[in-house]
Amino acid sequence: MPAHSGLRVFIIDDNEMTRALLRVIIQGDKYDVVGDAGSAESAQARLRSLKVDIICLDVVMPDGDGLTLLQWISEKLPQTAVLMVTASNDRSTVEQSLRNGAKGYIVKPFNPGTVMDTLDHIAGQLRRTVSRA
Repeated sequence: MPAHSGLRVFIIDDNEMTRALLRVIIQGDKYDVVGDAGSAESAQARLRSLKVDIICLDVVMPDGDGLTLLQWISEKLPQTAVLMVTASNDRSTVEQSLRNGAKGYIVKPFNPGTVMDTLDHIAGQLRRTVSRA
């Protein structure tokens, strides 16, 4: 069986159903969901030992917030792109996320087409970055 050639995606959301839905939407030929976490602490622990290309990140979590975790990701995993997937739609959260390095922002409830279109856009950015290096 050939190795999976898709980009590696990790999902961070405190809602188990949202994680499962995103996994179903994303997993396929272009993307390989390599793991998920329901809290900031478990995400940090898992991400220390995984190589991922894109992280889908919620803002609200039981043990912290996605904006703080976004800063940690930017510092510790600078080659990893972050897509915010959250119910938080206030302007300051969106602006802060994008200012702190998020490559996209999707507001829940989302539809599969929007998720895939946004991931494809981010994937294109990642490929251009790699080809310039």
